[in-house]
Amino acid sequence: MKYIKLFMLMVAAILFTACSDEETYNTDATTAVEFEKTTMTVKENEGLIKLPVKITGKRNGMIRLTIKAEGVDGGSEAAAKESVNGSEGDYSITTKTLVVKTDTITSEVMNFEMKVLDDKIINSDRKVRFTLSVEGAKLGAKSTLDVKIENDERTIYDLIAGDWLMSYSEVQFDKEGKPLMNEDGTPVVKDYTADVTLSVISDDDSPLRGKQVLAYTSKFYFALTKSEVPLSWSFNYSYDEAAKNGQLNFNCTSKETVYSVQGYEFSWQVVKNDKLADGEIKGKFTVDENNVVSKEITFNPNDVLYISASGMSIPYVNLKLQRK
Repeated sequence: MKYIKLFMLMVAAILFTACSDEETYNTDATTAVEFEKTTMTVKENEGLIKLPVKITGKRNGMIRLTIKAEGVDGGSEAAAKESVNGSEGDYSITTKTLVVKTDTITSEVMNFEMKVLDDKIINSDRKVRFTLSVEGAKLGAKSTLDVKIENDERTIYDLIAGDWLMSYSEVQFDKEGKPLMNEDGTPVVKDYTADVTLSVISDDDSPLRGKQVLAYTSKFYFALTKSEVPLSWSFNYSYDEAAKNGQLNFNCTSKETVYSVQGYEFSWQVVKNDKLADGEIKGKFTVDENNVVSKEITFNPNDVLYISASGMSIPYVNLKLQRK
């Protein structure tokens, strides 16, 4: 019985394919196809973008839509380059052909999809022109669509934004609350990683732009709850243009809550004079001659970062950020 059902499914699939292949092109003279608009502006970090195509009139057969993409040197904008099969580029196209089946709907919008690729480099805006062609309908006046890709990195500060992987080691304790130590005098630790998204302040009027970077992770292992919890915090940012290096420092202050649970508000802290206190854990990065930020932000492995609230604290060492 199982094989009979499988065979019937195969036959049905073959019949469906045959019917689809036999469908003829639309011949209704009222059918028209065009882009919904002729220009669009998108940000370099927007990801997937829809390119809407409007279909009007009745249809008595199928319509095939095809787009062609080419970079356009528009004066202040450079010609955008298409990424094919993972090659370097500014954008990629999910599909360049859409087939619309027969129906009697008099108005419909179909979408091609364009994925904008963020290069994390300071460069000019880019432009790509999409040209529409159609079989089974007449082409409307809006047969081209110019898409301007705005560069989202204006300064080195903007280049810090994006997805990073944070590595950290949690110091282990015995039942009496004393840290476990290795023979070489280093603490016994347990290693973890967390996906971290860094965001910059985009408002030019904000006093924090160029000075703070916001961080968020949805899964940071927290020993007190024995589970992964969300954390959000800020880094203090600085950059030396002449030396081509900068700092991204954990902003350790009791005034900033990174996580709260059951009335407890936890913040980052450091140790000063054998006591928990406000301060910084300094991270370093470099920038090359092409204004590309290093893929790793390093911290002194011996610096200890504490998450603390009401006398409870957990220390972390071996901190590191790596670009994903």
